[in-house]
Amino acid sequence: MRAPSAVILVVGVVVGLAHAGEYLQTLKEGSWVCTTPETYDLAIAEARKPNSNLEDLKERFVAEKLCIYADAEFVEKMMVPFAKVLERQGAKVKVTFTVQFRKRLAILHRQVSRVTFVGWTDASNLEDKEIL
Repeated sequence: MRAPSAVILVVGVVVGLAHAGEYLQTLKEGSWVCTTPETYDLAIAEARKPNSNLEDLKERFVAEKLCIYADAEFVEKMMVPFAKVLERQGAKVKVTFTVQFRKRLAILHRQVSRVTFVGWTDASNLEDKEIL
């Protein structure tokens, strides 16, 4: 009975060590993730216009359900395996990732919700994140 459990333990440790130090990809702060590559280009063009207001752009694109803006707080809430590339189209990549939001309801109670996003961004907006 001990031999099978020892084998399972050894296999688990080997698999765990194989993934230690592996790089996964996450979004850079200040990245746009949009419904289509064309919408991504539009968001970048709008953000680069003189006198453009980033907060207004973020609100408008979210209200129209076209894009989301990944600021530092948003990137920090991304869950492992972070951004997974689903498709490539030139310099753009279609990614999927899950973000976890926590809301404190009372002293001992909180609400946790997870939202999975799928969208297009520039490949340069992905960076390696080492998992220890």
